[in-house]
Amino acid sequence: MAKNKSMCFGCRDNFYNGNNSIGVKECWLYKTAKVVTRTRVGTWEPPPYKWIPIKILSCYHAEGCSFIEKIDCRIKR
Repeated sequence: MAKNKSMCFGCRDNFYNGNNSIGVKECWLYKTAKVVTRTRVGTWEPPPYKWIPIKILSCYHAEGCSFIEKIDCRIKR
């Protein structure tokens, strides 16, 4: 999967991808971001977590959740 700015939808920093009135055209994290496979975990969810892979950008940040790698010890094996 190739990196594109549609993957920024829902990220708290997507504001900086031209979605602002201050003239910023691109998020400063986008240039070095890579497409990674992670699973979304809500901050209210207790471990262990089920591995449900999604492709996101390495810099993606959303309110109320975290994105963890499969090697994390909290993933149910």
